[in-house]
Amino acid sequence: MVKKIRKLIIFLLCLTLMYFFYQHNRYNLLSIFVVLVSFIPFLEKFERKEMATRELVLIAVMTATAVVSKIIFFFAPSINPLVAVVIISGLQFGSLFGFMVGALSPFVANMIFTQGPWTPFQMITTGIIGLIAGSKWVRKHENNRIIISILAIMSGVMYSLLMDIWTVLSIDGVFTWSRYFTVLIPAIPYTMTYMISNATFVNILIKPLSTKIKRIKQKYGLEN
Repeated sequence: MVKKIRKLIIFLLCLTLMYFFYQHNRYNLLSIFVVLVSFIPFLEKFERKEMATRELVLIAVMTATAVVSKIIFFFAPSINPLVAVVIISGLQFGSLFGFMVGALSPFVANMIFTQGPWTPFQMITTGIIGLIAGSKWVRKHENNRIIISILAIMSGVMYSLLMDIWTVLSIDGVFTWSRYFTVLIPAIPYTMTYMISNATFVNILIKPLSTKIKRIKQKYGLEN
């Protein structure tokens, strides 16, 4: 019970700090804070000897893969394999790993492109996608292309819905549902592009990437 209360207090403090950074336009600090917070579960696992250094290296490798995939498609911002790589990371390594790759990938990619107030929203959104992809139920259906395709499509919808919260806030810092729904309608073509792009790339990449990852896991005895 004490542990749960402590976690709740930490969570509320984190939200307060994030809100403070956002309100004072300290977007870079907010992005770094999101990265640091996402490391907490991994540090706990590392302390309990449940995580090998190899896994941290793999997080870096999968993050780099996601970033490079976005760079390759820099000419079409709405069409890139980043989310597909995040989904595959979650499927192969579990929720925490998927969340970490999802949170880090936009942060690193935007160092090459542009950091801004949208970066924390991207990090949280793709982190959640990785978290869902790594859930036990989804991993149990890893070989079911229909379910994985639906996950990829819904990830496109979720990405658009959550990023449009930032779009509304970027106007004057005030969120209203009427504005939100007004923003959603013009965003439909982009949402459709995200959905098709995610489903296409996840089906193209899942077999070659998963095969290589499974070999590495078998070789180094990594199980999640």
